[in-house]
Amino acid sequence: MGKITTEEQPLRAAILTVSNSRTFSNDTNGLAIQSYLTNRGHQVVDYAIVKDDKDEILRYVHEWVCSVDVIIISGGTGLAKRDVTIEAIEPLYDKTIPGFDEMIRLLAYREDCGVQSIAYRSSAGIIHQALVFCLPGATRIIKIGLEKIILPALFHLYMEMKK
Repeated sequence: MGKITTEEQPLRAAILTVSNSRTFSNDTNGLAIQSYLTNRGHQVVDYAIVKDDKDEILRYVHEWVCSVDVIIISGGTGLAKRDVTIEAIEPLYDKTIPGFDEMIRLLAYREDCGVQSIAYRSSAGIIHQALVFCLPGATRIIKIGLEKIILPALFHLYMEMKK
């Protein structure tokens, strides 16, 4: 995973962790996402943690979609009743990136997550002028999503969105 090439530009990013148990002192997933982005030369301009609550999730996303290029949300995507990230975000999409969810699940399956990967829900799309990625809160799925899909495709997706 190298730095951004000369034809790419640093993107402004925001990170949202959705969890009823994470705090800034124990949110290893949020810090990992921040590290992945900054190691690629992108600028993380905001980072927040919210409970599994649609209104809280939407408050941050509505604030960020006009001021950042990419939003990465982790957590709240499972099958439990409290998991509402996907349900909060998908109605906001101007356009979806449907292959993202399929690729996450396939790569998770191949990376020894096995059939339990069928329960991993993720989502990606464009809201206003921002690329939005919703990842499960599982650390190894975040790593797969960032290393194998989001970071390699991020600038291409950004340029396509700007056309």
